[in-house]
Amino acid sequence: MSQHPTLTEMGITSFESISKYTLRQEGDFDILKIYYKREKGSFLPRSKKFRFGRATRTVMVDSGRQQWQEVSEISPFLLRALTELNKLAHEENKAADNKESILEDLVHLERIMAEKLAEIRAKIDQL
Repeated sequence: MSQHPTLTEMGITSFESISKYTLRQEGDFDILKIYYKREKGSFLPRSKKFRFGRATRTVMVDSGRQQWQEVSEISPFLLRALTELNKLAHEENKAADNKESILEDLVHLERIMAEKLAEIRAKIDQL
Protein backbone atom coordinates (compact mmCIF):
# COMPACT_ATOMS: atom_id res chain seq x y z
CA MET A 1 0.00 0.00 0.00
CA SER A 2 1.37 3.41 -0.97
CA GLN A 3 2.07 6.11 1.59
CA HIS A 4 0.55 8.55 -0.88
CA PRO A 5 -2.67 6.96 -2.16
CA THR A 6 -4.14 10.13 -3.67
CA LEU A 7 -0.98 10.94 -5.63
CA THR A 8 -0.75 7.29 -6.73
CA GLU A 9 -4.35 7.48 -7.93
CA MET A 10 -3.37 10.55 -9.96
CA GLY A 11 -0.66 8.48 -11.69
CA ILE A 12 2.31 9.86 -9.79
CA THR A 13 4.85 7.20 -8.87
CA SER A 14 8.25 8.89 -8.50
CA PHE A 15 7.61 10.80 -5.29
CA GLU A 16 11.31 11.36 -4.58
CA SER A 17 11.65 13.27 -7.88
CA ILE A 18 9.05 15.92 -7.00
CA SER A 19 10.79 19.26 -6.53
CA LYS A 20 7.84 21.63 -6.03
CA TYR A 21 4.24 22.30 -6.98
CA THR A 22 2.03 25.26 -7.78
CA LEU A 23 -1.71 25.74 -7.43
CA ARG A 24 -3.77 28.35 -9.21
CA GLN A 25 -7.42 28.94 -10.01
CA GLU A 26 -8.74 29.46 -13.53
CA GLY A 27 -12.47 30.06 -13.58
CA ASP A 28 -14.24 27.03 -12.14
CA PHE A 29 -11.07 24.94 -12.07
CA ASP A 30 -8.05 24.57 -9.81
CA ILE A 31 -4.83 23.82 -11.69
CA LEU A 32 -2.20 21.80 -9.81
CA LYS A 33 1.19 21.65 -11.50
CA ILE A 34 3.81 19.30 -10.11
CA TYR A 35 7.46 19.84 -11.06
CA TYR A 36 10.09 17.09 -11.09
CA LYS A 37 13.86 17.03 -10.68
CA ARG A 38 15.22 15.60 -13.93
CA GLU A 39 18.72 14.92 -15.15
CA LYS A 40 19.91 16.88 -18.16
CA GLY A 41 18.87 15.09 -21.34
CA SER A 42 16.10 13.12 -19.64
CA PHE A 43 13.10 12.33 -21.83
CA LEU A 44 10.76 12.31 -18.84
CA PRO A 45 8.52 15.37 -18.44
CA ARG A 46 9.68 18.16 -16.14
CA SER A 47 6.13 18.81 -14.95
CA LYS A 48 2.60 17.42 -14.93
CA LYS A 49 -0.58 19.45 -14.86
CA PHE A 50 -3.86 18.38 -13.26
CA ARG A 51 -7.25 20.13 -13.44
CA PHE A 52 -9.81 19.85 -10.68
CA GLY A 53 -13.33 21.20 -10.93
CA ARG A 54 -14.54 23.41 -8.12
CA ALA A 55 -17.77 22.51 -6.36
CA THR A 56 -20.31 25.32 -6.17
CA ARG A 57 -22.94 25.72 -3.53
CA THR A 58 -25.32 28.44 -2.49
CA VAL A 59 -24.97 29.93 0.98
CA MET A 60 -27.05 32.51 2.81
CA VAL A 61 -25.22 35.82 3.07
CA ASP A 62 -27.85 37.87 4.89
CA SER A 63 -30.61 36.04 6.74
CA GLY A 64 -32.60 39.26 7.33
CA ARG A 65 -32.92 40.02 3.63
CA GLN A 66 -32.87 36.39 2.51
CA GLN A 67 -29.81 37.04 0.31
CA TRP A 68 -27.97 34.05 -1.10
CA GLN A 69 -24.62 33.85 -2.85
CA GLU A 70 -22.92 31.12 -4.87
CA VAL A 71 -19.48 30.13 -3.60
CA SER A 72 -17.01 27.68 -5.09
CA GLU A 73 -14.98 25.26 -3.00
CA ILE A 74 -11.79 23.34 -3.60
CA SER A 75 -12.20 19.65 -4.41
CA PRO A 76 -11.76 17.27 -1.43
CA PHE A 77 -9.60 15.05 -3.67
CA LEU A 78 -7.32 18.02 -4.40
CA LEU A 79 -7.12 18.80 -0.67
CA ARG A 80 -5.92 15.23 -0.02
CA ALA A 81 -3.34 15.55 -2.83
CA LEU A 82 -2.08 18.85 -1.36
CA THR A 83 -1.80 17.26 2.07
CA GLU A 84 0.34 14.47 0.62
CA LEU A 85 2.49 16.93 -1.35
CA ASN A 86 3.06 19.01 1.78
CA LYS A 87 4.02 15.86 3.67
CA LEU A 88 6.55 15.03 0.93
CA ALA A 89 7.98 18.56 1.08
CA HIS A 90 8.28 18.29 4.87
CA GLU A 91 10.11 14.95 4.57
CA GLU A 92 12.51 16.47 2.03
CA ASN A 93 13.18 19.47 4.27
CA LYS A 94 13.76 17.12 7.19
CA ALA A 95 16.34 15.19 5.13
CA ALA A 96 18.05 18.47 4.18
CA ASP A 97 18.07 19.51 7.86
CA ASN A 98 19.63 16.15 8.76
CA LYS A 99 22.35 16.67 6.14
CA GLU A 100 23.03 20.17 7.48
CA SER A 101 23.22 18.83 11.02
CA ILE A 102 25.70 16.12 10.01
CA LEU A 103 27.86 18.68 8.18
CA GLU A 104 27.87 20.90 11.29
CA ASP A 105 28.90 17.90 13.41
CA LEU A 106 31.71 17.16 10.96
CA VAL A 107 33.02 20.75 11.11
CA HIS A 108 32.86 20.64 14.92
CA LEU A 109 34.75 17.32 15.01
CA GLU A 110 37.42 18.66 12.61
CA ARG A 111 37.94 21.70 14.87
CA ILE A 112 38.26 19.53 17.99
CA MET A 113 40.68 17.17 16.24
CA ALA A 114 42.83 20.10 15.04
CA GLU A 115 42.96 21.53 18.57
CA LYS A 116 43.83 18.13 20.08
CA LEU A 117 46.56 17.52 17.47
CA ALA A 118 48.04 20.95 18.21
CA GLU A 119 48.00 20.14 21.95
CA ILE A 120 49.79 16.81 21.38
CA ARG A 121 52.38 18.46 19.10
CA ALA A 122 53.01 21.08 21.78
CA LYS A 123 53.61 18.31 24.35
CA ILE A 124 56.03 16.57 21.96
CA ASP A 125 57.94 19.83 21.46
CA GLN A 126 58.28 20.21 25.25
CA LEU A 127 60.00 16.80 25.52
